[in-house]
Amino acid sequence: MKKLSFLMALLMIASALAGCSDTSAETETLAADTAAAETEPAETEIPDNLPDMDYGGADYRIYTRNCCVSHADGVYMAEQTGDVVSDAVYERNLTIEERFNVKFSEPFLAPDAEATDLNNAVQAGDDMCEVAIWHYKHLGDSAAAGYLADISTAGYIDFAKPWWYQKVNEAYSIGGRAYVIVGMYDLDNYYDNVCIYFNKELLIDLTGDDDLYSVVKEGKWTIDKMKELCSIAGTDLDGDGAMDFTKDQFGYGQACGFGFVYQFAWNQPVTSRDADGYPVEAINTERMVAIFDTLKSFYFDNDYIIMDETGTPASEAFKEGRVLFQMNSLKASSSTFRDMEQDFGILPVVKLDETQDEHYTHATAHTSAVGIPIVKNEEGLQYASLILEAMAAEGYKQIRPAVYEVALKSKYTRDEASYEMIDIVVQGRTADFAEIYDKWGFTYTLDFLARGNVKEWASFYASQTKTQAKNINDVIELFKALEEK
Repeated sequence: MKKLSFLMALLMIASALAGCSDTSAETETLAADTAAAETEPAETEIPDNLPDMDYGGADYRIYTRNCCVSHADGVYMAEQTGDVVSDAVYERNLTIEERFNVKFSEPFLAPDAEATDLNNAVQAGDDMCEVAIWHYKHLGDSAAAGYLADISTAGYIDFAKPWWYQKVNEAYSIGGRAYVIVGMYDLDNYYDNVCIYFNKELLIDLTGDDDLYSVVKEGKWTIDKMKELCSIAGTDLDGDGAMDFTKDQFGYGQACGFGFVYQFAWNQPVTSRDADGYPVEAINTERMVAIFDTLKSFYFDNDYIIMDETGTPASEAFKEGRVLFQMNSLKASSSTFRDMEQDFGILPVVKLDETQDEHYTHATAHTSAVGIPIVKNEEGLQYASLILEAMAAEGYKQIRPAVYEVALKSKYTRDEASYEMIDIVVQGRTADFAEIYDKWGFTYTLDFLARGNVKEWASFYASQTKTQAKNINDVIELFKALEEK
């Protein structure tokens, strides 16, 4: 029965996390009269160091998913719409088209099951696109099958630039090679970063103060601090002796599928690297035991938590002013909570304790990565990578200010103090090699915990370690075989 329960949990995670959620909803239209973004000169003037090239009007083709409008709209807009973010995408592409004499084609869309069309095209030797921007796990499967090129050899991707998520790309690399990378080339990789929202008015009612930003700056924004506040927030409002999601007041809410973010936020890697840069299992530590036990107590030893598969009850209660904290993506500020009447603020995900050096986070389990098909010749690989670098660079300079300074920071986050918090969230994004290749394994332990399918770390680790080690070792061998070709 235990094995069956675990297999059912795997299926639930694979379907729920790979699918769409409210954090991947259509990009909301921003008011046309919203002020234009203001950027620091230091950001806009960072050189991309790309050579002057004229590609004679060549098409630049992007393969992406059709499950959410934001996937396509985040890389391509046919015309200006008056929407600040959409127009930034349009202007970013126009800048690149004019500079390099290229033309962005309308993206090729396919169902979000796996990168089937891409894989089939590569098998047939068909050069169907310049880049594939796809669900990060499914793109990892394509990489392990040998369908993606080593982008680090293309010559134009500068991973040290601020438009690439360095921690993420270091984690996804293997043996010094980079098949799947993440940067600021689309909207998903802005909006999908996970944070903690708090209801400012409810916090004032409970404590007389709404200043949690100074707590973050002092290094004291920890799980214990959040639990302390949650404990005074939880209230049986109707006095019937039972906590009802639709009526009562709660301290904290989330979807079960956000549980894995704490694995990253509390800085416990699933894998580390050996001397040759290959992943080795590193999760079975005293810190992991502490993380598991701390989160288990937080989730299940209190009645102030709203948590289910969809996250909808928590979101609705937060919008109604009956939840103090909610874990969600940055996207929720301009979609799910856009019409919320009470003021809210944004915080980074809590630390495990005050000894932790900084705040970390992850993106939602529906976010994207990018790869280049292996079928390209040297000229095609350089073309694909040069324009991809330009997309990320101009995305940082043009789209990022629109998203953070206008859409998130100014219009929807309700207070200027959230600005710095959003920067902390974005800068703290990290990842792990195992999250792409472990078949929804150890990386998602805390999701299993949230769903009640795992009760104790030691027994879970003992039951899964051989399988998980085999998953990682098998994919390492696949990559080593690719290197020998």
